[in-house]
Amino acid sequence: MTEIFSTARQIREFYEIFSQTLLPKAITISDFELKAWYVPKRTLADEDTRALLMREASAFENFKKLKIPREFMAFLQNSEYIFRFFEELANEEKELDELDLNDTYAEFGEHISILQELFTRYCTLLDKNFLYDSITLPKLAHINSSYLSSLGEIRIHLEGYLSAFELRLLREAKKFCDVYIQTPITAYNKKVKKWLEEEGITTSFGTLVQCCLSGAEPIKEMKLYNKTPKIFYQSFSSVFLESAFVFEKIDMMVNLGIAPQNIAVILPNERFASILKEFDRLNNLNFAMGFGMRESLFFKRVQAVLKKYAEDDEIEHQKRVERLYNDTYVDLSKKITATEIESKFKLFIKDDDPKEQTDIVLEELFLFKKFLQNVESLLFSDVLQLFLKRLQNRALDDNRGGKVTVMGVLESRGAKYEGVIIVGFNDDVVPKRSNKDLFISSDLRAKCALPSIEDRENLQRFFYDRLINNASIVAISAVENEDKLPSRFLKTLQFEKLNYDEKSYSDIIIKNTRQIKNATKSFHLSYNFFEKPLSATALKTYLECSLKYFFRYIKHYEEPKRLKYDTRDMGSFVHNILHGVFSEPIISIEQMTKRAREIAKWAKENYCKSALWELEADIWLNKLEVIFAKEMRRYEEGWRVFKLEEWFERDFGGIRLAGKIDRIDRFNDEYLILDYKTGKINTQKRLEKAISASDFQLEFYAFLCTDLGKIKTAFYDLNEVKFVEDNFFDEKKVRLWEHLSALKGKKEFTFEACEDKKQCFFCPYKMLCGVRI
Repeated sequence: MTEIFSTARQIREFYEIFSQTLLPKAITISDFELKAWYVPKRTLADEDTRALLMREASAFENFKKLKIPREFMAFLQNSEYIFRFFEELANEEKELDELDLNDTYAEFGEHISILQELFTRYCTLLDKNFLYDSITLPKLAHINSSYLSSLGEIRIHLEGYLSAFELRLLREAKKFCDVYIQTPITAYNKKVKKWLEEEGITTSFGTLVQCCLSGAEPIKEMKLYNKTPKIFYQSFSSVFLESAFVFEKIDMMVNLGIAPQNIAVILPNERFASILKEFDRLNNLNFAMGFGMRESLFFKRVQAVLKKYAEDDEIEHQKRVERLYNDTYVDLSKKITATEIESKFKLFIKDDDPKEQTDIVLEELFLFKKFLQNVESLLFSDVLQLFLKRLQNRALDDNRGGKVTVMGVLESRGAKYEGVIIVGFNDDVVPKRSNKDLFISSDLRAKCALPSIEDRENLQRFFYDRLINNASIVAISAVENEDKLPSRFLKTLQFEKLNYDEKSYSDIIIKNTRQIKNATKSFHLSYNFFEKPLSATALKTYLECSLKYFFRYIKHYEEPKRLKYDTRDMGSFVHNILHGVFSEPIISIEQMTKRAREIAKWAKENYCKSALWELEADIWLNKLEVIFAKEMRRYEEGWRVFKLEEWFERDFGGIRLAGKIDRIDRFNDEYLILDYKTGKINTQKRLEKAISASDFQLEFYAFLCTDLGKIKTAFYDLNEVKFVEDNFFDEKKVRLWEHLSALKGKKEFTFEACEDKKQCFFCPYKMLCGVRI
């Protein structure tokens, strides 16, 4: 019998239980599918070819309406959304023209028709070049009956659910060999239970099922879990503190008698691996995902040169090129051919580069040259970008000998560990969002019987459920602050909440970080805090770290430029829409919504950064309709918008204050000062901590608006569409005045690094004061 598993890791663990020389045959399900199907007279297109053909297919007028840029690198980055969309339809064996667009808005229907044209053009290009890919495979595939017959019996260890195309394969396979299924049945994989019932196999929840699809043998069911794990949960204010949590919990589990090789660290966000690696000084960890070639010196050199080429006036790119790549100037604006590629690329390889990194570069370069021989000559800049896209999917194996396994959630399928540590269990990554939803709404998914958001979430719940309930001890951490909340999956678990002091964790991290020699950690000078009006942000900076205030407001050192889109971009977008809407008289919800969409349309045409940005913008537009309903109710109660984005300055006997207030509403002689918040507000945590010892934003605004008379203040939580008041407002207002009076009374100041090292993690000036994290 051939055993078929989801991952190669499962195969390795399966072989470990056998001591005899003659081992059963085992393969991954992806290898099985590759051999079970074949496409006559065609070759499988590689990822580079697919990207180039899709870009070529997009060369028609209407494509620009999708707001996906066609510039070479931008298209490569955004084309993933298109491929995922087409691949999902193909795997579920659905046609674009099957989508029921009756209840959708006109623009959506137009987008689908554009995608239909793109799909047709792309398939034509594949046909022209005698190629196929994962999109066209379901239509072109032929069953490999001789291969399936040679297997005799197969047993599929199923972890998750199967697509329509995969189900078709199993129906075909059982005509040529006996197909056995071994799968858990839980509340989170009901689709598998339903499919088995359609095959005439009745199962029960909470069991491990073994059955034959032909029905020739009786069904075997065993109890799925035989123990209840002990689950601990700890929240942190910073992601860096979670790395200390990982090592502390590993130590705890080992002391309880769990062998290191039976402990796994699960990363919902695999980017956290780079942080863990920095703190793994004793090489206790083994990173299953390896170390990505993104971190290689070759990758960084090429990336630095490309960034300088794209933004030549940016000093940061110039300095990075000087540090990483100090050879002769490379002209990226000329076209090059496959025969020139090797000599050009070797300019970026240095003699002292790690051999294993160079070997991967040369291996990929060999394959890349073959690809370039079949395409027209490209600009050197485009060739480099295409090669980096290929290289970023490669990784170096972790061969340092660590015994505690670090892996992503998908890699953990079917794995069993006695101790499990899940780090970064936050709502923005658990459940993981899918970029397949860019073109199809939830309602349309339901109508067309495509996997829903609930299906995807349940699949992820299934993975976590299997990991947690197969373990004895589970430790989970998440960041809880103004912008982040723990995953809602946490609510389904019975856990013990830990409340350890964060300082003990931060001390461990700081102690193990590299210190920069000769860094100045304090400055003493005469200074007048109120020579210029003081803002709430400046005061908060000073109270958190006076040295940071010195660098930003006295030396005026600019922070590093943000190179990628983050939540602050969307916050500005929403602020601008609300300002535009409330600058006009409120008439109706429809009028406000129309105005918001006009502003958003302009922003998309003039500011849109990516397909993801546009998706986020559309999500916010839907949220705004709920906000406008609330605003209409308040308008009917008698509230009116009094000021928008207004700048205020006040002088209290030499204490000069200033600030821009998002909005002030008026009702008769009452005034409500509002500060918009697009990030998630953990209300209870804010109130328990009195928002923070340094954050006096609402109290600051109250001082600025003293002349108005009867005032109240609140944060406007735009996510939850509610006002959040500061329950400690009066006490904090007194404390704020004490701070301001103390600053006015001083003439000499010592600006020094803060004691709370958590402030250092995301500080743009940390290297100036000697902390390298």
